[in-house]
Amino acid sequence: MRIAAATIVGVMAFAGLAAGSSPSATLPSRSVLDIGDSLSVGAAPYLHARLREYRIVQDYDVGLHAYDAARIVSGTRALPSVLVVSAGTNDDPRIVSTFVRSVSTIVTTAGSARCVVWPTIVRPPAVGASYDGINRALSNAAARHRNLVLVDWVRMVAGHRWWLAKDGVHVSAAGYRARAAAIASAVVTHCS
Repeated sequence: MRIAAATIVGVMAFAGLAAGSSPSATLPSRSVLDIGDSLSVGAAPYLHARLREYRIVQDYDVGLHAYDAARIVSGTRALPSVLVVSAGTNDDPRIVSTFVRSVSTIVTTAGSARCVVWPTIVRPPAVGASYDGINRALSNAAARHRNLVLVDWVRMVAGHRWWLAKDGVHVSAAGYRARAAAIASAVVTHCS
């Protein structure tokens, strides 16, 4: 299920700037493109509350994969100065190379003048593989790209296991609030 939400004014401004812009055009510095999966849906109201001074354009898909996020970023004609990407939780952890290509596409398309904030992945193993390889790939990408800022969601959840729902992926309201606070802190601290 695809969830795309933004205020009418935000969407119109975003689209209006995109219409006459080159692919490398940038929206005003207080704009965020928030691309994500169901974890983004849960954190959205808290992120908006934390980043009130930012215009946030959301593009959510409950089953979003990293390659979907890469396609969204590549297809956006005018990117804002900040991208928040919550992707990888639905990716196949056995095929890290596909995830690596997606991260590379996003960071390269964003360019060094933009900041990409990406929470690490917490979920139980899927198809017989853990998500350690996906998280290592994110860490390696952040070491290579100064504009990629990681939110250590793995560490946060490890210290607050009671946030987790039975599925080991989704969290309580307290967890979503903390996730949004950490993302907002990364945006304000590292993307200004």
